[in-house]
Amino acid sequence: MNQEVKKWIDMAEMDYGVAKHLFETYYPKPYEIICYHCQQSAEKIIKGIIIASGSQGGLPKSHDLSFLMNQIKNRVSIQEKFYDYADELTPYGVVVRYPSELFLEERHVKEALEMADELLKWGKHMIDSMLEQ
Repeated sequence: MNQEVKKWIDMAEMDYGVAKHLFETYYPKPYEIICYHCQQSAEKIIKGIIIASGSQGGLPKSHDLSFLMNQIKNRVSIQEKFYDYADELTPYGVVVRYPSELFLEERHVKEALEMADELLKWGKHMIDSMLEQ
């Protein structure tokens, strides 16, 4: 496996691990920080796919997950639900940096963790599939 791709996968897994750890052990739960790490996990695994797919033109410097997925939509199969997840997670990468810009409840955090987990699993599967070819 390309070392750069592996680094993106490792970073995505670390962000997800941090989010999960904070949710399970930290009190009070830092909702904004957990959601931020969920978005970061998704962003990094998508960027790993972009690199693994041999994207021309370099890696986009964007936090918009739907924009990033559009960079690979002709190279990998993307279920419609992943675009929905991207739309839900994207604000957590930017808006949470500004206090009082986002109202979060525990249900939002649980959903963010589930979406990030699914995107991470899907992304790793896509990368593995590309490497088998």
